[in-house]
Amino acid sequence: MKLVAIGDSITEGYPFGREKSWVEYLAKELKCEVINQGNNGDFTKGMLHRFERDVLSYAPTHVIILGGANDAYEEISLEQVSSNFVRMIEMCHKQGAIPILGMPTPSLMAEEERFLEDYRKWFADYATKKSIRIIDFFSPFQHKIKSGQAAEFFVDEVHPSIRGYAFMGEIASQTWNRWEIIKV
Repeated sequence: MKLVAIGDSITEGYPFGREKSWVEYLAKELKCEVINQGNNGDFTKGMLHRFERDVLSYAPTHVIILGGANDAYEEISLEQVSSNFVRMIEMCHKQGAIPILGMPTPSLMAEEERFLEDYRKWFADYATKKSIRIIDFFSPFQHKIKSGQAAEFFVDEVHPSIRGYAFMGEIASQTWNRWEIIKV
């Protein structure tokens, strides 16, 4: 099994680096090759642009696609963002890789969160319709925020703290372990 995770700074592990990212945590748990292709400041359009080079060239069996925070910050329409995700998912299918959507973590900025809510609703509907697996990073983080723990899990309004990245890794690992694809 070979897994590639593509995304923005939240996949990369900003501001701490890849070695502290949720992807690294997941790699340690899965004990397989996991390649982190997070790129600080990236948009879904940029992810799509580099998808063949940064993802498909590795011939992965599974691809986790997590993005949208920068798109939401810039108020990019759901139509544009969803189109980018659909194209990445289609590219996975064409290559024989299993696409997995990462449900974006919450933003503590109200306007950005409004766009992310729309993106998340689309992810859930599309994933259900197309039988695509989702790692829900949003709900567990939302629970932490509602219980007053935002300061422990975020370094700013968007990026997880070291504890937050470890939590994302736990979420990804626990979700993965519930799926049968771990046996592939």
